Amino acid sequence: MRYAYERNYYIVGSNGPRCSFHPTATLGNVMINATGGTVTIEENAMLGSGVTLIAGSHDISKVGAARKSAIPHEGYDIVVRAGAFVATNATVIGPCVIGNDAVVAAGAVVTSDVPPGVLVAGVPARVIRTLHLSSPE
Repeated sequence: MRYAYERNYYIVGSNGPRCSFHPTATLGNVMINATGGTVTIEENAMLGSGVTLIAGSHDISKVGAARKSAIPHEGYDIVVRAGAFVATNATVIGPCVIGNDAVVAAGAVVTSDVPPGVLVAGVPARVIRTLHLSSPE
């Protein structure tokens, strides 16, 4: 059961090669769109249930069917650094980096870089406080 939880993610389209997950990362029911960039999840990062990572966009200056196919294929990279925790139902929109040991609160919408060692929350996400991190035992 535990292994199934850790690897129960869904990658939109055929974007698997654009994604890199460290074997120690935990992904729980995560949806990933890597159409417009790469998605990298580093060691011991944790992504909760219902997290959405969107590394892509559409050209909103287009209309109709043209908008559907006007997709940039780079420039929207997402990196979740070592030890970061992205909580349940958070959405991360690239390009952005979630810093080492940062925490993204449940339901937050991240639209820019998150510094290491902070808690962010809200829509859009903003720094709530710096975390007082202890050394691993």
